[in-house]
Amino acid sequence: MFKIFKYLKLLGRFRNVTDAYEEETGKVRPAYLSRRFVGAVVIFVGAMLSLYFGVEISENILTNITESLEKIAAAGIVLYGLVMEIVGIVKAKKK
Repeated sequence: MFKIFKYLKLLGRFRNVTDAYEEETGKVRPAYLSRRFVGAVVIFVGAMLSLYFGVEISENILTNITESLEKIAAAGIVLYGLVMEIVGIVKAKKK
């Protein structure tokens, strides 16, 4: 049972749990060690804690969050394009 914590630690570090589990035990990874399941549990715990402590999200806060997400997404796309351009230039110079 306590070996599960080792694999959850790997999940937290975004490592490949499937290979580590199969290498150590010789069995297929159980469903509760998947990233989706652990993410759903974390979201559920967060939602329960916010309900318990009475966290309120007003309309203004939601508006600010959505505006910020739009800006972050746009900046991410620009950064992705910049990185791809740099990778292309470096690969072209290596040839």
